[in-house]
Amino acid sequence: MKNDKPLSRRAFLRGSIGTAAGLGATSLLLHPSTSSAARAGPRRRPNVLFIITDDQHLDTFGFLAGQALTPNIDRLAAEGVYFSRGYVSSSVCTPSRFACLTGAYASRCHSDSFKNSTSPEGQTNVQWNTDLASEPTNLAKVLQQAGYATGVVGKWHNGGPPGWQKLRDAVTLDSDPAEPKIATILEGAQDRLHEWVRGLGFDYAASVNLGNFGAHPCRALRHHNQEWITKGALDFVEQNKDRPFYLYLATTLLHGPSPLASLKADPRITHAGLLEKPIEVQPSRQSVLERAKAAGVPERLAPATWLDDGIGAMLKKLEDLGLAEDTIVFYFNDHGVEGGKGSCYEGGVRTPTFIRWKGVIEPGTSDALVQNIDFAPTILDACGIEPPEQVHLDGVSLMPLLGREKTEVHDSLYFEIGHTRAVCTQGSKYLAFRIPPSKQMTDEEKLRASQQYAARKMAREDKRFAIMPEAPLSHLGFPGGQGTERGNAIRKYGKHYYDADQLYHLENDRDEQKNLANDPAHKRKLEEMKGLLESHLADVPGTFGEFKTK
Repeated sequence: MKNDKPLSRRAFLRGSIGTAAGLGATSLLLHPSTSSAARAGPRRRPNVLFIITDDQHLDTFGFLAGQALTPNIDRLAAEGVYFSRGYVSSSVCTPSRFACLTGAYASRCHSDSFKNSTSPEGQTNVQWNTDLASEPTNLAKVLQQAGYATGVVGKWHNGGPPGWQKLRDAVTLDSDPAEPKIATILEGAQDRLHEWVRGLGFDYAASVNLGNFGAHPCRALRHHNQEWITKGALDFVEQNKDRPFYLYLATTLLHGPSPLASLKADPRITHAGLLEKPIEVQPSRQSVLERAKAAGVPERLAPATWLDDGIGAMLKKLEDLGLAEDTIVFYFNDHGVEGGKGSCYEGGVRTPTFIRWKGVIEPGTSDALVQNIDFAPTILDACGIEPPEQVHLDGVSLMPLLGREKTEVHDSLYFEIGHTRAVCTQGSKYLAFRIPPSKQMTDEEKLRASQQYAARKMAREDKRFAIMPEAPLSHLGFPGGQGTERGNAIRKYGKHYYDADQLYHLENDRDEQKNLANDPAHKRKLEEMKGLLESHLADVPGTFGEFKTK
């Protein structure tokens, strides 16, 4: 495992000037002829715009699949460094965001919800249980203490304020958000949420939603509102244009409920209630549908253009304020959704990632292995901030890649979710599926748990459930293939899904359909990858099968 000491921004700039030879597909460097840093000397500390989208499929990136109309996202990728081997360490929303905000694996979480899910054997269980409030610090706090203005807009999904749900107890599925009493309850809940999030290191919070819209107690408000989120972000940038800032911009698109239904819904609808009037900070929703249709884009992909318009408004704001070259922009989809969400398969852990810093890094493509645990170290490095002693960073700075000091910073990556752990190198993937003895369930227990799960889903009118007590536990630990994986990872990777040991050759089997673990010809590679997993596990909390027993 490589864990090289991060390169400081000053050393990065100094060491790159005058070096302009040997640029390859995986070698990226400054462009001294155009770099304003080279022309004008030291710049102000960079702003950081961290954009994290939600369940964004590959076909909603125009530059990747050529199906969606996303000119602003495409331009951002073209003007930056696209990492073709970008990964997450855990492939569902909450732990992925935890890693982005801490630079640490989710298994290091200190929250009670996480600790309570750990098995009696000590095996941690990474799911939607990584609350950020219990951490000694996080990226926003470190930046705030270093003089940065910090802001959060959009989806949070890393815990919530104590008693917050009680503020919405009077809200039911059929509540009318226009009714004054209901509106007051929703407004109070939103204010409490913003207050709590600000206590986690953010000077500013706007348009924040706690989790997914499908769980909202009021049926009428189960819609996305990209304009609401965009306005919150634009206001933050305008308010902090004269000082270095960090904005965590988390869109709710393109997660469910149906983004297309939301695009066609009342534009006054927000998670916090009804607006007095629609927000006009990006092209109209009607124009989204018209432009997508004119471009020959299937209507189901039109919401990608809606999202793209929000990104475009942000980029234009930076340009209008003269901040484009002073802002490093990260664009990241929270995890893969190509048939592998909630698993350690490529379809869940591999996700589009790109970074733009105009005038400082030259555009290009890198096939280096990078992961979401690397974002926090990279941001601190770019901002010239030394991590405090209480900060544990599992990731490394990507600045050496951006500055052509190195062509790789990791020789392997580690993944964790539910009852699975995995490692990958440039060419291979090994996945171990180990259910601890205390978590084994009888068919009767599986049926009871499945029925309880189904009842919860029905209570919020979510028909996506199945009662399949005869099926083994899934990688996430749900009986009967429930939850995120049902119809997803189990369906795509079902051929070897329940195999305890899985070895894949990624160079010619990216879809991981041919398990080589039992092939004698690959015995040496299997042992090598098992050893690699064991070495990663030695560095993180918790036991895991025979690999780590205490």
